[in-house]
Amino acid sequence: MKKFMKGITALILLLQYFSLAAEISVFFSPSDKIDRIIIKKLQQAKRSVYIASYTFNWKQGYDILEKLSKSGKDVKILLNFLPYQNFNVTENLQVKKWGKKSCALHSKFMVIDEKYVFVGSANFTESSMKWDSNNILLINDQTTARFFAENFLSLWSNSIISKGQLLINDSIEIYFSPVSDCVSIVKNEIKKAKESLKFVMFTFTSDEIGGEICRSGIKGIKVYGIFEGSQNPFSNEYNVMKKIDLLKVKKDCFVNIIHDKFLIIDQDTAITGSFNYTEAAKKNIETLIVIKRQDIVSRFLKRWRFLWLWY
Repeated sequence: MKKFMKGITALILLLQYFSLAAEISVFFSPSDKIDRIIIKKLQQAKRSVYIASYTFNWKQGYDILEKLSKSGKDVKILLNFLPYQNFNVTENLQVKKWGKKSCALHSKFMVIDEKYVFVGSANFTESSMKWDSNNILLINDQTTARFFAENFLSLWSNSIISKGQLLINDSIEIYFSPVSDCVSIVKNEIKKAKESLKFVMFTFTSDEIGGEICRSGIKGIKVYGIFEGSQNPFSNEYNVMKKIDLLKVKKDCFVNIIHDKFLIIDQDTAITGSFNYTEAAKKNIETLIVIKRQDIVSRFLKRWRFLWLWY
């Protein structure tokens, strides 16, 4: 009887775990056509859409948001730079420019019905989603969505975010700077590497993170990195790393822009978000996402291999 009850208890705990586990998918532009994936979810919105982004220049997305607002949905868009389009601002479709000069709004996330979250490196622009190399996560989880929605509404009121971190079932950690020390989080994850570090980075000027990667490489960890070729060569960590024979780094030759910001540690952890490895990112409103779910990490590894072979 005791064994039976223990078995029932274990089953209940297992079911609770899976019922609480967030559904996570990752998509990569331009191959995955992430604009269409977002549009499909937007068209299903029933109550609200909250968008925080560095920029927003996306005509098709704008048209859908306008229709949603006219049908009574609560649509709010907060931007670091106002778009080229003239939004027809209404009671439901509201567009606001980030008001703090001390830090930039560099996060890129969308919350739909406080149920779905899109978050990653892609701005909500034509070029970012259709032509540049980017990644974006789709998270179907109410706890995560409420976390982002609360932070959005805090930003909307021109305040710094209300919640700096969210941890879900040991599989995903979500952080917002400047409330969370994202540089220390990245460095601590790098220190855990046992075999390899693989990264793709739009802007990489952080001596702190660059130094940690270099030390790992000198200790015997295999390091491979792809840098966006258009970035300033004098401040970029590429010029430091290429001088160390143990590190294998490349500049991209992509037709548009490598706008990704992700790091893979061994085959266990992927780190992504809007957080470039720069000093400025430490004080900006940014997202940093640490993923320890094997299926998602394997997707990042596959993407990294494609980019490494392509370049």
